[in-house]
Amino acid sequence: MNSLSSSSSEDTILADLLAYCDAHKIEISPNVSIRRVPGKGLGVYTTQSLNPGDRLMHVPTAALLTTTAVPHSFASKEIRKDIPVHALLAAYLTFGLSEAKKDGYARWMATWPRLTDFTWTVPIFWPERLRTPLKVQHHEFCVIPPSLTGSWTSSDLQKNTTKHKVLDEQLAKFETHVHAVGRVFPDHAGALLSPSDPPHWSFIHNWNAVNSRCFYYVCAGQRPPKDSNEAMALCPGMDLFNHTDDAGCKTTYDKRGYYVTAEQAYEAGQEVLLNYGAHGNDMLWTEYGFTMDRNKFDGLRLDEIVLSTLTDAQRKVLEEAEYLGEYWLRPDGDEAGVCWRTEVVSYLGVLSQNQWYRFIEGKLEPGKFPGSLQDGKRKRDDATATVQESPLIRAKRKQVVWIEKIEKEAQKSLEGLLSLASPDQMVRYFVDEDSALEAQGAKRQDLQQTKSGQARLRHRMCVQRWRQISRLAKNALEKLKRDLPADANPRTAAKSAGLEQRVDEFMDRG
Repeated sequence: MNSLSSSSSEDTILADLLAYCDAHKIEISPNVSIRRVPGKGLGVYTTQSLNPGDRLMHVPTAALLTTTAVPHSFASKEIRKDIPVHALLAAYLTFGLSEAKKDGYARWMATWPRLTDFTWTVPIFWPERLRTPLKVQHHEFCVIPPSLTGSWTSSDLQKNTTKHKVLDEQLAKFETHVHAVGRVFPDHAGALLSPSDPPHWSFIHNWNAVNSRCFYYVCAGQRPPKDSNEAMALCPGMDLFNHTDDAGCKTTYDKRGYYVTAEQAYEAGQEVLLNYGAHGNDMLWTEYGFTMDRNKFDGLRLDEIVLSTLTDAQRKVLEEAEYLGEYWLRPDGDEAGVCWRTEVVSYLGVLSQNQWYRFIEGKLEPGKFPGSLQDGKRKRDDATATVQESPLIRAKRKQVVWIEKIEKEAQKSLEGLLSLASPDQMVRYFVDEDSALEAQGAKRQDLQQTKSGQARLRHRMCVQRWRQISRLAKNALEKLKRDLPADANPRTAAKSAGLEQRVDEFMDRG
């Protein structure tokens, strides 16, 4: 199996990994190779053409890192009942490995991302100030989108009607794991909670490595746990496949281990990608530290925006009909725009209650309703009557209002982010404290350069995600407005196009 890399040290790392795989009887097809591509990192590429059904890799059960590899001298049966699997594996890698085990895993772990590959890109490790609106000169905007944390609306209603955001949930999960480890391993509790101590950052590194490189796995003879997060294994070699939303190969496992098999034909030189799950960009960013401009699973949850426009009575109707919540905006494709549940709620108050129930039962099509004459008292003199828009148009107008809220927030945040033009401004808001950077390995004499790099990367990631959100909203609005009377404001459209061009130019500069 060949390897290509950008330096002799990287060649050595890849050669050591292949030797590790060989020693652990991990089978890798001669038709693929592990390569390091500048700007992308490690990945798996074809050296020969592949056909559907070709096996690319087999990792035997003995080579997997699961809780069975954690000795009971480190974590007893009782301790295992009181700590999540994810936290246990991270703790074991941080302070439970014997010197022999450290040496044994070293060749594999050398291919893992560095600590800063996680802390610079995964937003739960960013300064807390970035999770609240930022005020810069005449701009006030959200740095991290409200789809991850915070709120799209200042309404008190949404606090009681929406679930926690993905970033908030991940942060709570991490903090729960840290405290669980500190509770069952009290000798390490102080260091784990101290950002000035190396074990704190070592645990963060290993926690992220487990989180981003694990595969679902249930040991032979065991029942699948209720929580899928409790069924995980680290698979040497398999963790080098990168993610796509449309994979051409699949993973399977049995009592003999894990397998990767091609499901489509590949030409020589193509990268072979896995699908980590049907994840939108907010999930990818929070879990793995990246987003994808083309992602069929991307979307925005509209619950708090939609629910903030409803009365208590309307919310009760939706709850009884099992249509309360789970309102989504989806990207291009067959289901582009608002989801069915969002369409349903947009007709609430547009149709009569009887008509609305018939609509959700599939017995009425509002799109076939013509506009009607209505004057409130049905006067015979039609000259005094007013024309009322059809239910379809009225429902779409409500959808437009909801999505325009997203678009306006995206534009405001993009304007604000672009206003942070100077490196000093970026550093002021986006970087960690000096002590945290030094604890992560930065040298004091290189702090300014480190800060500049960290600030630029984080700032760019925020611009990228807000641009994706803006495009989601814009595409949905264009689709909706095809059915609405023209009411576009040329000045507003020109301003939007100008901002879009500036954002594209910023991203193109790299």
